[in-house]
Amino acid sequence: MREIDRMTWSEYHLRLEAYQLRQLERQTDLATQAWMNQTVQATTGKKNPKPKYRKFKKFFDREAYEHQIRQRFGDDYLGATSSRRQASQIFMQRFKEFKRLQKLGRIDMTAWRREAD
Repeated sequence: MREIDRMTWSEYHLRLEAYQLRQLERQTDLATQAWMNQTVQATTGKKNPKPKYRKFKKFFDREAYEHQIRQRFGDDYLGATSSRRQASQIFMQRFKEFKRLQKLGRIDMTAWRREAD
């Protein structure tokens, strides 16, 4: 209990995040075992039985759970979808600025030819 009293708030959150990530690893192990059992037992169709889940990711999406944990605790965590969205927004802003400067005549599209000489 003394150790908990001495912890800072950020250290507490870091330890809580680490604990939840360990739990996620344990859930992944359990899901893998369940997946293997499922592939043997769970099928759909009576005449031509097929596995109910064809891919493990449809059965247990580890990346989605990890994304939720990291997003909850990480102040600077953006994740794959956020960073792609942010990159596309930055690109569109730069493209609009490029078009604006091109209309004003401040961008010379033939400048690269002169530099090569």
